[in-house]
Amino acid sequence: MMASIHTLQEISRMKRDEGIDRLSRCFEWMGFDGDDKRQFLHQEFVYENVMFAVTRGLPWSTVGQVAIISKDLLPKINGLKSSEVISLVKAGLSQINPRLSATHHAVLLDFIVQTYVPHQRLYQAAFSGETSLKRISQDLQIETPPQPRPLSEGTDTERWKQQQILQELRLAQSRTQAEIQELRETSRTQIMSTLQDKLHSLPDEGQISRQEVEELLHSFLRSQGEIMMESLTKETRLTENLLQVKLRQSEVQRQLANTPVFPEKQTSITPTRSKKKGN
Repeated sequence: MMASIHTLQEISRMKRDEGIDRLSRCFEWMGFDGDDKRQFLHQEFVYENVMFAVTRGLPWSTVGQVAIISKDLLPKINGLKSSEVISLVKAGLSQINPRLSATHHAVLLDFIVQTYVPHQRLYQAAFSGETSLKRISQDLQIETPPQPRPLSEGTDTERWKQQQILQELRLAQSRTQAEIQELRETSRTQIMSTLQDKLHSLPDEGQISRQEVEELLHSFLRSQGEIMMESLTKETRLTENLLQVKLRQSEVQRQLANTPVFPEKQTSITPTRSKKKGN
């Protein structure tokens, strides 16, 4: 017994469950008498392949052959490796007459294999009765998000941004002040080092002339002036930067003082109509 072309056309227009039921009456399912669950699983597999053939626009005679091949195929491929399943499906599709085009052969092969392989364990359990399949499970601890703090303890977005800017400006001020202090200490160290070098250049014994003393003094003062000039130039630049930072701080602090902790809700005021006085 097999489905006629007219029956297949009717099945293609039915809803899924109705179509499976109608298709099931077109074949004998001898291997599953009295086992509705296994029988339905087998019928569902055949129906999926038939409907795919219909949607691909294959001739109705070919669709009927796909139904027969699918029905005979599932019990045979149950439990086989994927490579063996592909070989068996290929052989089954090669029996269709007239022969399928290379494109239709490829798409049908891919669909039937992709329909079977993801459900292979299910089919294996259903057809072979292997219901004692191992189930691997693991208990995972679910961490819930932290409880949000009350809105009364929050900060307005604009106010928070101003606080962040103010914090960055304070850090910039601290860094600039540290640079100025380090520059001054470096300058003093260089001056003392130059003085020590000049003193070490004096002769250990005998007297030095007035001219040598004057030259030594002029050399030291010149070196000291160069060091101080370079230091003052850098310190002036840093001081200007520090002044800009402080001015910006004052501006942000003013804005912060004028920003409410929470913006006041806008309340709509409904105008009241004035009553007309009678004459």
